[in-house]
Amino acid sequence: MTALLAAPPAVVGRGTVRALAAAEIRHAARSPLIWAGVAFSVALAGWADTGSGTGGGFTEPGSIDNGYAVWEYPVMPLALAAFVVANGAALRERPTPTAELFASTPARAWERTVGLLAAAVVPAVLALLVLTGQYLSVVAVGGAVLGEDRWTDTFDPAPLEMLGGPLAIGCSFVAGVAVARVVRSRAAGAVLGFVGWAAFFGMYYNWLYAPFGLFAVTRSSVLATNLGLHPSAAQLAAHEAVQPPGGFVHEYLALDRVLSFYGMHLVYVGGVTLGLAGIALARSGRDVRTRRVLVAGLVLVVLGLAGELLTPVGDLGVGKPL
Repeated sequence: MTALLAAPPAVVGRGTVRALAAAEIRHAARSPLIWAGVAFSVALAGWADTGSGTGGGFTEPGSIDNGYAVWEYPVMPLALAAFVVANGAALRERPTPTAELFASTPARAWERTVGLLAAAVVPAVLALLVLTGQYLSVVAVGGAVLGEDRWTDTFDPAPLEMLGGPLAIGCSFVAGVAVARVVRSRAAGAVLGFVGWAAFFGMYYNWLYAPFGLFAVTRSSVLATNLGLHPSAAQLAAHEAVQPPGGFVHEYLALDRVLSFYGMHLVYVGGVTLGLAGIALARSGRDVRTRRVLVAGLVLVVLGLAGELLTPVGDLGVGKPL
């Protein structure tokens, strides 16, 4: 009886954690829902690129809210799939306190959560493949086009811009684990997951505007400066591209790709991901390493936001497109 009541060791070997992670990665890689998300994301990438649903697409001139600003939008279906799969995986055990006490496995809930979090690599890599295919298709036709009329600029997406989508998908997966550890209910997790996905991914257009663009999960590297209704020739020539008034745009907008701003935004999203992982770990048991994860996440969030605010860009006033 004494042996049965003995608690698992405070820290298990790295081999056990690696085995748990490998098992969760295999589970995620075999999920039909993940692959359904990939299929919908691939279809959405083709739809956006051809302009059939975006009023121009990446390879045709178009307004900021209908063109390159939605570069990461195609991975939206995979984001929802990643959350649902992660949430379900984290809730499939749901051990009672007694079952946890008599568990024979050497791994605690904390280590099992680490294994679950490691599986975020699966949807993240798949998102990278989707955006890589999108990148190749855009480059094959001569690059993406920013601006409209005579104020256009053609360019190839930067390799850095391949990372935002996978990072956002990884964040969605980690959020699924965190929600499961905080709210141990499939129904509540499904509701929270859908609402969060709709707010941050489905309604992406709400995050194109300052100051909300600073906190978006996905975004492009394009920033906009409001030039008013009667910009000078010097003002128009000082920017990469310009969107003239029309449609959703009521004044001249100067469009510039600012990769330094985008890079700091990735730091911010990475911090949010670590913060969510820290919450999931904190709800899985005591461990000194949890504090390190939370502190690292907080530091990255602060650095990312500070970097975004300190990046020399155009108008960041409320209501101006980013």
